Amino acid sequence: MTPKDDAGQEIDRYCTNINDKAADARYAMQTRELQQLRADVDSRIQELEAKRQEYEVWLKRRDEFIDKAQDSLVGIISKMRPDAAAAQMALLGDEAAAALLLKLNPRVSSVILNEMPAEKSSKLARVIVGSRVVSQKERTAQ
Repeated sequence: MTPKDDAGQEIDRYCTNINDKAADARYAMQTRELQQLRADVDSRIQELEAKRQEYEVWLKRRDEFIDKAQDSLVGIISKMRPDAAAAQMALLGDEAAAALLLKLNPRVSSVILNEMPAEKSSKLARVIVGSRVVSQKERTAQ
């Protein structure tokens, strides 16, 4: 055997001997990286959960405020002169105006709709009709 062959065999034996150790080291390093990534993901999930809870509280407060505001607005609109109420409601968005009309006494709503331009009142009537889905059973009963 030549010294060159001995060196090659020595290199092969060395590589074979450290192959398992290198694989173990790579595995350990990857495991540490995965654990760090998992910890990062878990902390972000906790942050998102806290934000979600914060938004739910905010949304609940907002909905309560809107309900109170709508009730107050219904009271205000119901006490206005029909022509003034019609003018104000004509400036509102269709869905908001239709929602108010639904909450008002039907007699008051009809007077207000009568004071509105025909185009606006028919549009609001379409919104009101479209807001309630009529079941098949109700259709056949009519």
